[in-house]
Amino acid sequence: MERSKLALHHLWVSLLVLAVTGCLVMYAWYPAPLLSFSGVNRFLLPLLLTAVLTAPFLSWLVYKEDKKALLLDITVIILIQAAAAGWATARLYENRPYFMVFTVDRFEVLRKQDVDLTSVPDQKLVAKPFRGPLLLYATMPGPGPAYQRLVREIMFEGKPDLQYRPEFWSLYAERHELAARAAKPLAILRRARAQSAERIDRWVNDHGGDIDVLGFVPGLMHGLEFTVVMDRNSGAVVGELDVDPWVDQRPLRR
Repeated sequence: MERSKLALHHLWVSLLVLAVTGCLVMYAWYPAPLLSFSGVNRFLLPLLLTAVLTAPFLSWLVYKEDKKALLLDITVIILIQAAAAGWATARLYENRPYFMVFTVDRFEVLRKQDVDLTSVPDQKLVAKPFRGPLLLYATMPGPGPAYQRLVREIMFEGKPDLQYRPEFWSLYAERHELAARAAKPLAILRRARAQSAERIDRWVNDHGGDIDVLGFVPGLMHGLEFTVVMDRNSGAVVGELDVDPWVDQRPLRR
């Protein structure tokens, strides 16, 4: 096999692997705009791209006709490529957004390892769909002993906040009408973010074209903020926007 043919075959196989992995990452694990908030694209995606595209060049570089150790050289290159690409893909999978929990007036996106799952009361609360995170609703206890105990545990015992506590979770589909009460009209966000008005209009047109039926609440992921758009009547999540959602005040930092 000629040098160019060997490198070209290696490149096509590598591009096929990259395409399959890219589809999983961008469609299933990190649907837009969550990828831009995850932080993984700063290191893992370049590593994956480098591993996939550099290896064919190395195959071209080490090729010599009738070279006795050629098979060994190519095998080593492929093993190194597979190890680097596999490690990057595994980290992307491990750190993918797993839960998207509504709490009081906002959503927070969490990884699976962010939560102690030993206290999950029902396995349906960890049954993540193929695409995107599992939507959940964290119910704040009403005034009384349960609320006082929660505040004491968070403030004085160092226990996780409400959104990290599966014992307070339920499926979002069972509570979305309650979340709708926290949504502000999307038109308010459009007026407050004049520089993003065109982007919001384009997004609305792509999702039915009626801004009057849409509301929004803030979304948080790894300290970054985005807008979650929902149906103001039902509370059903319509999608996300990469727009600053804090039109009144910014959240308190814990």
